[in-house]
Amino acid sequence: MSAHETAGRLGELEYVARVEELPLRRSDGTPQGTVSAFSYTVDAPGRPVVFLTNGGPGVSSIYLHLSGIGPWRSRIPVHPDDADQPPYGIEESPSSILDVADLVFLDAPGTGFGTFADDADHSLFRTVEGDADAIAAAIGDWRDRHGRWDAPTYFLGESYGTLRAAFLATNPHGMDTAPLAGIALLGQAVNIQETQDRPGSIVGALANLPYKAATAWYHGTGSRGHATVEDATAEALDFARGDLATAMLQGDELPAADRAAVAERLSAMIGIPAEELVRDRLWISKTDFRERLLAGQVLGVTDSRYRAPAADRRLGELDHDPADTALSPRYVTGLSRLRHDVFGDDSARPYRVVDTEAGRHWDWQEQGGAAFPTYGRPSPFHTYPYPARLSRWMKQNPHARLFIGTGVYDALTTVGAADHLLRHFGLPRERTESHWYRAGHMMYSDPEVAAQLNADLRAFLTR
Repeated sequence: MSAHETAGRLGELEYVARVEELPLRRSDGTPQGTVSAFSYTVDAPGRPVVFLTNGGPGVSSIYLHLSGIGPWRSRIPVHPDDADQPPYGIEESPSSILDVADLVFLDAPGTGFGTFADDADHSLFRTVEGDADAIAAAIGDWRDRHGRWDAPTYFLGESYGTLRAAFLATNPHGMDTAPLAGIALLGQAVNIQETQDRPGSIVGALANLPYKAATAWYHGTGSRGHATVEDATAEALDFARGDLATAMLQGDELPAADRAAVAERLSAMIGIPAEELVRDRLWISKTDFRERLLAGQVLGVTDSRYRAPAADRRLGELDHDPADTALSPRYVTGLSRLRHDVFGDDSARPYRVVDTEAGRHWDWQEQGGAAFPTYGRPSPFHTYPYPARLSRWMKQNPHARLFIGTGVYDALTTVGAADHLLRHFGLPRERTESHWYRAGHMMYSDPEVAAQLNADLRAFLTR
């Protein structure tokens, strides 16, 4: 295995930065390739270690790596309208949590610098169980290589990385080799089956309301009676849990006058005309909302503060995510600068940001679903009890703690979904903390929010 390291300084803090290759293997020890890792460590006793991954599945850790949680962050303007303008590149993070913990950014199999052996069966690592097994093994190998078995160990996952966190916590191999003192979930998707924006899913419709209210507040089209986005979000949560839930559960039996009254209240909250909401039986998907809130504009999926002219389907134009269009090039450019300027890596070795094959071939089934009846493949009766992994982990580890961070303008993994996870899956509230941030899915892309996130993570790690 190869490694490249360099010394760095963040303020008065001296650290060592490394790029390493860890063995990609199953729990039986069979080598299948390599997992790549960027790590930042400080020579001081007793420091915790935080392992971090992004999601996808099939996305590298590039976004978290350059989030400012570590010593570097991609240079991103505060105002979304300026995000596509230079300068690009990277800058030192003024709020990095490296002062309180060592950080290891892992790239899941098939991403980053990770490789598959010529005879490797890729499908073994493209399942919820196999992926967690591989990451658990990589964490164990890193801790063994650097003699960190006694260090308090934390895992931070974003998006699909939050599902990875849940499976890692209860993975048999992970429980043996990488017991976790705490887990942080950013843009949590653990209960995505319950809160997905599916036709007929009232839970999904209710869970997504706070996102719509926050977005309408930001763009000045709804929730205008509130001074802050947090107030707008809180009122939407109350409405979703109460009067809106009662109305939507009645369906076609809801009297017309009552539907009109609820539609008026909903319209004032999310900025969609009341007559349209009556016509649509109070239903509006997140996709429809993003396309209808501002005439001729489409809002970002990962961050609905971002907007762009809507696709002209008469010309055959394809839809796009304005947030991704604005932000992703900054992270890709940033990693290139990091490799060249910090690590002195001028090689042509490719860094794979996304493994598109992973998402196409991912197997989402897990052992917990076997307790429920299924017929056919895939079965319409199949259950994906992913949150049970977290509740089991917290029951087995009476001191384990959970951190949840959600961007209020995130259309993918919403504030309401995080609230639903807290209320319905037996997570000990005294050991669980939840935070809202005035940004989107990658809340740290906003420089001001990044400082708040890092302060909250620092408190979580040192509590």
